[in-house]
Amino acid sequence: MNETVSGMNKDLKNDKPERVKKKFFQKRSSWYILGLVLFFLVVALGVLLGVSRGITDRIRLADAQAAPKIRSQITSAKLDLEEGRFEVALGRLDWLLDEMSEQMSDEELAEVGELYSQALLMQTTFKTPTPQPSPTPTEPVYTPTPDLRGAEDLYDLAKQHIAEQLWDEAIQTIEALRLKNLDFRPVQVDGMLYIALRNRGVQKILVEGSLEPGIYDLSLAERFAPLDNTAEGLRTWTRLYLTGASYWEIDWSQVVLYFGQVYPHLPNLRDGTFMTATERYRIGAIEYAYELAGAGLYCEAQEYIERAVEMGSGPEVVENARLIAEACLESLEPPPPPPGEPTPTPTPGEEPDEPIETPTEEPTEEPTEEPTGEPTEEPEE
Repeated sequence: MNETVSGMNKDLKNDKPERVKKKFFQKRSSWYILGLVLFFLVVALGVLLGVSRGITDRIRLADAQAAPKIRSQITSAKLDLEEGRFEVALGRLDWLLDEMSEQMSDEELAEVGELYSQALLMQTTFKTPTPQPSPTPTEPVYTPTPDLRGAEDLYDLAKQHIAEQLWDEAIQTIEALRLKNLDFRPVQVDGMLYIALRNRGVQKILVEGSLEPGIYDLSLAERFAPLDNTAEGLRTWTRLYLTGASYWEIDWSQVVLYFGQVYPHLPNLRDGTFMTATERYRIGAIEYAYELAGAGLYCEAQEYIERAVEMGSGPEVVENARLIAEACLESLEPPPPPPGEPTPTPTPGEEPDEPIETPTEEPTEEPTEEPTGEPTEEPEE
């Protein structure tokens, strides 16, 4: 019985049709789903492209509207600098750097940075006169300590140090600010660093007599903005001083050449030896005059030693100047006649005989009579 039932079940199973499992892309519903996915992708891509294009157009519009404002503020800042309104110029430049830096081109940023440095320089220059060379060096005394304040506090402190002409402290504060936040107001910070380095270099040269460190500070300042005429001229005369000093007691002609260019412009410029450019030229002129006199060039030597006497020299130099002047006069006298040719000396009271000119007789030609063919009559007795 059981076997009969099981056989019947097997026959029923064999009568059912086989179902074949179709692949995904063979189903109709799959194409609907794929179409919807593509539709949403296209819509999303269009939205993204539209948003990006809208942002670009908005940025271009903002740049186009900002360009005349930027140009106007730069022009006004230049006019403020020319008319001495340094605070107003700094305010305009600060606004440009804070509000319009993203809309400015690289050329405009560089121009604003240079104007900012000029404004700071003029502000500090007109507040205090340029220091003059001093015979007594002054060494700044300070103790660097780690500063943990915020970037804004360091920025304000650096501005205060610059206003008080504390150049070393200003440079240290700016360096601490850069270590804390390198991107904090970079153009303003560069401008303040330019002012601090430039003025510290001038102070080292004119006040402290530290010529090479002063030149180094000016060269560092030049990386941020071009040097003004005063600082550039000072660096030039300082280099000439150092070049002339390198020839000291080696070549007095070069000493005179270089210090002769320096002392008319910076007579009190000195180095660590406390010898001013004027004193170096005076000593160089004396030594060079002695060299020329030893070579028999008395008149050239007289020119240099007389300059040294005019600048103030002791009695020994004055006496040597007199001797050199006499030797110069003797060298200008005509040489005596060679021996063997006596020079006639006129007798006192007699006038020298003047040469008597003898007239030259010109031959006179008499006319010659032509012979005639007639006989000559003899005289009657």
